[in-house]
Amino acid sequence: MSKEPYNLHFNFRTYWLISWTLLIIGSIIALVDVSKQTCDEHIPILLSRALTTDPYRGGTLVFCVFAAISSIYLNSILLTVAFFGFFASFLVSMFETATSHDALILGGALLVMWECWPGKNIYWKIHWYFTVASSFVCLGWFMYAIFWCDAVEYTDGPLPDSVRCRRCSWWYITEYVTFWSMFMLVYWKIDPSLQWRDHYSPVVNKDLDRSKSITKKKQKAIDF
Repeated sequence: MSKEPYNLHFNFRTYWLISWTLLIIGSIIALVDVSKQTCDEHIPILLSRALTTDPYRGGTLVFCVFAAISSIYLNSILLTVAFFGFFASFLVSMFETATSHDALILGGALLVMWECWPGKNIYWKIHWYFTVASSFVCLGWFMYAIFWCDAVEYTDGPLPDSVRCRRCSWWYITEYVTFWSMFMLVYWKIDPSLQWRDHYSPVVNKDLDRSKSITKKKQKAIDF
């Protein structure tokens, strides 16, 4: 017998804002931990390096799946593809395929930026152009780190200066700002009235209840 159904529902924008906050908190925890392992000090490092280091990789994959599935509510196939691309990028990073990882991240980022093209809202426009500006600064730093730091092959021992130049720098903050800002751009695309809903009904098994009742009666019958 089913009782009165219960409904779960909450504002989708609120859900996205909470997810964004959890993303930042989780990223900072991973960065603080992995930066010490990578640079022997707490200094900004590549965000994807931190998020693809166990145990943080698992949390990142789960987060990307939730983001991809949630984006279906927005009726945007491009956002869904973008977040599944992020999921795939962190997955393939386990196989040391840096090129594939970078291509999936870049492709997903371009899809998000395209799909979140600003409307008439002035704050949305400011946010979008700020994300674009920070991404160009971030790209400039990546180009410098790749071509001018000239990192040597490194496996163990003291960290060479060229490797430190590429792995450990305060310029990586521009990557954090770009990534977090890009994720938050989806917030503006969400209809303020959109609700996330779920329906469930607790079901009581009558046969199970009956068997329990008979068992109790039998137990009472043999008590002295």
